[in-house]
Amino acid sequence: MAASDLSLELLMLMEVAILRRTAPQSYELEGLVPDFYSSAFPPDADGAVCRAPWTHSPMLEFFLGEAEDFFESGPRPGDRLSSGLWVENLDSGGELPLMATARALKNSQVLLVQTMREEYAQRVRLSRRSQANFRSRADLLEKRKVITQNLLKNAKKNNPFDPLTKLYNREALMDLLQAQITSLPINAPNLALLMVSLDRLDGPGEEPAMDDDLLRQFGHVLRRFLRKSDTAVHYGGGVFFIVAPGTSLPQAIMAAERLAALFKDYDFGLGRPVSPYLGCTSYRPGEDPREFVVRARQALLDAVKTGPNTVGQRDPLGKPAASLSA
Repeated sequence: MAASDLSLELLMLMEVAILRRTAPQSYELEGLVPDFYSSAFPPDADGAVCRAPWTHSPMLEFFLGEAEDFFESGPRPGDRLSSGLWVENLDSGGELPLMATARALKNSQVLLVQTMREEYAQRVRLSRRSQANFRSRADLLEKRKVITQNLLKNAKKNNPFDPLTKLYNREALMDLLQAQITSLPINAPNLALLMVSLDRLDGPGEEPAMDDDLLRQFGHVLRRFLRKSDTAVHYGGGVFFIVAPGTSLPQAIMAAERLAALFKDYDFGLGRPVSPYLGCTSYRPGEDPREFVVRARQALLDAVKTGPNTVGQRDPLGKPAASLSA
């Protein structure tokens, strides 16, 4: 038995679900299927074991996008990318802590999904609630200041701007969010995130293709529309994010409605109006930035179901509300 095959066999015995990458965003299950996997991810319509678990987990869907970027970057054998995530709304009504890992082998690329050990999962749960702690206010603010400076310095070092739209690029999104989160006021931790798509957003990791001139104009209008404290990110294709510090959810909804109305009447020289979809949400203290992004995407998909020029919204607990038309 080859060494790589032996490694996969050991992973199967350790209750790890193995999905071998056969093409971009295409995976096939390998070998034994752990019990947790069958419980967490419902079978496909044909009764077969679920081949696309990310369709049942927004956090896993978001990780899939990162995994695809990792695989496309040409990793060396042994390189890997891991993330803790949570599958919610199980039959039991609870949440299942999972660990997802994208790993490059000598002759293949695999996505591994496994349950966290309970003691580690408990530490993660505690970490998620650790915003309020016993450090003094002065020490906490000083630490936040240092972290924010380091994150922004790291973003600038990695050339964070998209040359087409003159906005931040997708690689800078997480650093920007983390910088804002660590600098949130203790008494009024308001932070909103808006997600905008210029076309329908469907499958995981997909960004609708757009004309360069349209994207250039859209970036220009966004820069004029936003406050100095806001930050816009061109995530890819026709998808954008707006990070709005000091903004509550009702304020974010009003801003999104104004933005939708603006683009509804704006002449991009295409001979037709541009009809965006918008989603907005606000930050829940202690949550991971990835969860924040996933919820904004869920709000956007709520708007997609309703139609163009609508604003989908999700509260910090992820509960949807009626989409609003501009």
